[in-house]
Amino acid sequence: MKKRNSLFMRVSAIIMTILMLSVTVACGEQTASNDNSGKNSDSANSESNSTSQEESTTEEVDAFAGVDFGGKPFRVYTSVNTNDATNANALIEGEGELNGEIVNDAVYTRNQFVEEKYGVKLEFTQSDLDYGAVTASLRQLVLSGDDAYDLIINDLLAIAPLSTEGLFVNINDSPNFDFDKNYWYKGYMEDLKIVDSKMYALAGDYFMDIIGSAHAMYYNKDIINNQYGDKDLMYKHVLDGTWTLDTMTKYVSELYQDLNGNGKNDADDQYGYSSVGMWGPVIPFVIGSDINFVERSDSGLSFGFNNERSISLLEKLNALFYSQGTTTAISDVASMLKAFSNGNTVFTGYLRLSDLANLRDIDFEVGILPYPKLDENQENYVTSSHDTTEIGAIPITAAANVDFISTITEILCRETSKQIIPVYYETALKVKYTRDDLSAQMIDIIHDNFGSTFPLAYASLCGNIFISESFCTPLQSKNTDFASNFAKREKSAVKNLNKLYEQVAALD
Repeated sequence: MKKRNSLFMRVSAIIMTILMLSVTVACGEQTASNDNSGKNSDSANSESNSTSQEESTTEEVDAFAGVDFGGKPFRVYTSVNTNDATNANALIEGEGELNGEIVNDAVYTRNQFVEEKYGVKLEFTQSDLDYGAVTASLRQLVLSGDDAYDLIINDLLAIAPLSTEGLFVNINDSPNFDFDKNYWYKGYMEDLKIVDSKMYALAGDYFMDIIGSAHAMYYNKDIINNQYGDKDLMYKHVLDGTWTLDTMTKYVSELYQDLNGNGKNDADDQYGYSSVGMWGPVIPFVIGSDINFVERSDSGLSFGFNNERSISLLEKLNALFYSQGTTTAISDVASMLKAFSNGNTVFTGYLRLSDLANLRDIDFEVGILPYPKLDENQENYVTSSHDTTEIGAIPITAAANVDFISTITEILCRETSKQIIPVYYETALKVKYTRDDLSAQMIDIIHDNFGSTFPLAYASLCGNIFISESFCTPLQSKNTDFASNFAKREKSAVKNLNKLYEQVAALD
């Protein structure tokens, strides 16, 4: 994993862009497209997301100096849907005018700069489709053959599968993209590849929802301090490498209190950990365990997670979710936030970095954590993105304009990094939300260690063998037999995986 100086400045600024949106984040209950599998965090982390002090103070030569498209429209089909999802359209389109609000004004200034300096007219068409409708709608949009848009920004769970149908431009060798620049999330994009020479997804600073939708865990520092005499105890576990599933389960069990004294687990008690059911909340635990779900070779793809690591993970998930200190009987994210705010739970999961905005008015001090490692032998803490994360793609109907589209998209990513992010950090997040250096380090760890995006993207095309069928389904029935559950589905899933590879390999 590549490291750079001043990493916190970059991630904090990105998060602030989402904080100002004040969007509640969640994903729906179990769907066919929400499973997870993939490579370890080294293959898919966002190693290109941070800016060094040297880079931020050195003026680079503008590779597009003198470019002028004479007012040509750059047409963006942008999602504005917030149903069970994060959304970053306010950082893409903005309000279209200055209004004195720092986030909007920075976006307006960036957009105006790009339009005036490079002779383009940014045009936005809003799409308000939830995760259940977006795939069919985008398919119809592209198959209509109408060259209406240059760039589509929408959910990963739709864009990735549709790319296997040949509906998006292969950007692997597109002109004008420089994916080695720090404002591109190169590892994220490469992990979505099925065939090495074919890449369809765009992920970088312009697509800020990727950071906003990153899973994070929050905890009540006051309760931890009262119980153990050290509000930063969990931070210390993270930094010394002992923040594991076993460690979390231990604290979750110890922190349960029957507050009403009726001898029953009910809503009035204090729980160590609360979650909205099991399906959604299981995702970041599984990805956080750094399992190598898919192995790649020149001849195709294969599953790589039928092993002792997965067996151990399912056992540890059962221990955590069936601890007396855990409750999964919470109906929705709003109810979970209420329970957390009221002090009825110490740790709360299934939230994202963007949920910092929903926690800022809580009376007690809130801590932020990466998800725990499987065990102490695991090298890194690993962050899960989400399947409703909004990424970019160029529709095949705009293939003739790739030179133009790649130029403007590259510039938008670059200018987002240069013009917006530093403003957010210096004037907002740094002052309002960063309480201490340890919290900053936790955010860095979450930001720097994205796990594989492959399982989030292609689950429905692989028989749902990953998180849903191999971990969540047995967990829901208190089953710890990973090997048997995997064996029941392996033959069909292998067939699907091979078909997926062959289908993409055959695309022009």
